[in-house]
Amino acid sequence: MRRSERVFSATERRVAVVALVLTVLVTVLGLTVGQSWSPPSLGPYGTDAYAVAASPGILDARPIMSTPNS
Repeated sequence: MRRSERVFSATERRVAVVALVLTVLVTVLGLTVGQSWSPPSLGPYGTDAYAVAASPGILDARPIMSTPNS
């Protein structure tokens, strides 16, 4: 039988706190490394904007109509 009314023992609480601290440290370290190795975000006009730029000579293209020629 238990002598105290607590749910977790002192050792279990200590292990939980250490696990929480290690989780926070690993997360902060991962975010820091990720920020240092990736290029800065330039917003909507950054490098992603070049991937969707229109091809030259196609700016005034019109869709093909399905009506027969007269």
